Amino acid sequence: MWLFKNFLDKILGSNTLYYPWCLTKIMLPEIEKNYEDILHNLWIDFIKLTDQEYCCWSPVLRAWLKEDYEKIKQKNIQIFKDHAVWLIITNCPACYNMLKFQYKLEEYWIKVEHITQTLKRYENKLKNKEITNSITYHDPCHLWRHSWVYEEPREILKKYWYKINELKNNRENSMCCWWGGWLVNNNPELSEKICNQLLWEVWEWKMTSPCPMCYFQFKKYAKDKIEVKEFSEIILEKDENK
Repeated sequence: MWLFKNFLDKILGSNTLYYPWCLTKIMLPEIEKNYEDILHNLWIDFIKLTDQEYCCWSPVLRAWLKEDYEKIKQKNIQIFKDHAVWLIITNCPACYNMLKFQYKLEEYWIKVEHITQTLKRYENKLKNKEITNSITYHDPCHLWRHSWVYEEPREILKKYWYKINELKNNRENSMCCWWGGWLVNNNPELSEKICNQLLWEVWEWKMTSPCPMCYFQFKKYAKDKIEVKEFSEIILEKDENK
């Protein structure tokens, strides 16, 4: 079925775009490679626009520089149209929220998925196994607070043999890691204090989050006390152990 779908997309001039920007691409290239490997493992034919792709400009919009944001938004939309993009898959919750709800790409017949939604859509390729491990899951703000994606990441983790340990505040009550809101830059001491409060709640010293910002923040302050795994690392780790 996937062969026919990929063939049909090529005939119709449609492309799936993997959009890792910006934190993943610049600061976490190994995570970008992980997600590329995951997409390949799912037999998803995708393109990348490394020479022309712009930032989604979420920070610019949130700084109320709406004119600058609108210019970049229109440039990005034109690039997507020029490359006949029909689906954008991103591992960044902030990019997902911007492209889907701020750009409103569905008005241009372009779908947007967070990678956890993609994995859920392809769950028939994932093999159920007996639960042998447990892990604490953190809901990223841009994925739940702004985009209402709660269950897909949990369901995928369960597919990959994990019992989910919940933080005291989870889903719609989840606490920010405090990388966002510029707190990590404006008040790093407070950012570290709040982050450490969350880390104290981690069960069995292992946690994950499908957000590059949350992953970067937790890993920085957890040091060697807690094993912090980015979502892609969980998926590839389990694929290797099949």
